[in-house]
Amino acid sequence: MPDDYDLRNAIYTPQQSATYSVQAAEQARANKNVGLSMPIPVLGDYFAPLAPGQVCAIIAQTSHYKSGFLHFLEHESAKRLMAEGREDEIIIHVSVEECVEEQTFLELARYSSEDAGGLAVGRIQDWDRLMKAAMEVGLIPIYRIGDSLARAEDMPNLYMSNMIRAIKLLVEELLDWRPKVAGLFFDYLQAFPYDPEHNDLHIEGKRRLQVREDIYRLRQAAAYFKCPVFVAVQAKQHLEGANPPIMLPGIYDGEESSSIAQRCDRILSLWMPKNTHALGSTITAGSSSYLVEENSLWIKVAKQRGGLPSTKIFRCRIDFRTNSITMVDDK
Repeated sequence: MPDDYDLRNAIYTPQQSATYSVQAAEQARANKNVGLSMPIPVLGDYFAPLAPGQVCAIIAQTSHYKSGFLHFLEHESAKRLMAEGREDEIIIHVSVEECVEEQTFLELARYSSEDAGGLAVGRIQDWDRLMKAAMEVGLIPIYRIGDSLARAEDMPNLYMSNMIRAIKLLVEELLDWRPKVAGLFFDYLQAFPYDPEHNDLHIEGKRRLQVREDIYRLRQAAAYFKCPVFVAVQAKQHLEGANPPIMLPGIYDGEESSSIAQRCDRILSLWMPKNTHALGSTITAGSSSYLVEENSLWIKVAKQRGGLPSTKIFRCRIDFRTNSITMVDDK
């Protein structure tokens, strides 16, 4: 993205605003599959598709399934691209949290009888099936930017400026068919290294400014690549926006900066009750009681701009082997 900016491009007359808005509405009507939908029934009806140019934060404390949720979203989004014949579009996952092999073990587990954790330690049950799974995974349009054990001698320093360059290099030079970016997924915000190319923010004590700057640049990336952006966000150790005993982070519980709440178009917060309450115990909230289970995941739609509803909570279950998420039937 260019650093120099013509300020005239930030000014819109009333006529231009009206014209561009009608054009956007017409484009949305003609391309109903633009944007990324939430691939969980019921929750997907409440959470509107994330449109190009919009940013959604996934806020959770450590070990509350931020990375797993991102992988689930991008996998289901890639499956949708394939099912709809959108062969010119790709999903891009950028991570400073997990190496490429660790991420892909989850994909291999979906298409084989293997366990992702077992693959990580070399425990393979059926080699032939694993090879077939690898062929299937090789066709899923998820491109990854990050570190690999296979290139351990040359791991890049992936701060934000280099992330953006890598994405541009991928879509504008390395792939000669110039794909469209259907969605960008970043894991996770507070783990991004200091960016030495922006405002000397590596100075000690400026971490909050770095996080704020990175949020702004994620919005720029969403606009530049004309796609939705999902970003995992670390929640504070002590949640101020939770409503005990339900320990879902609030919109201002993102660690380091209030800009996370202010600048994101959408916010989802995640909570796995087993991490705050004893397995097998019961959580009572109001007139309802809930059993604390190993695979229980609560999701709150904490923020939706544009006159859309928010604050509703959905209870889900995780299938850890296939990294799939389904709604809990409360009937």
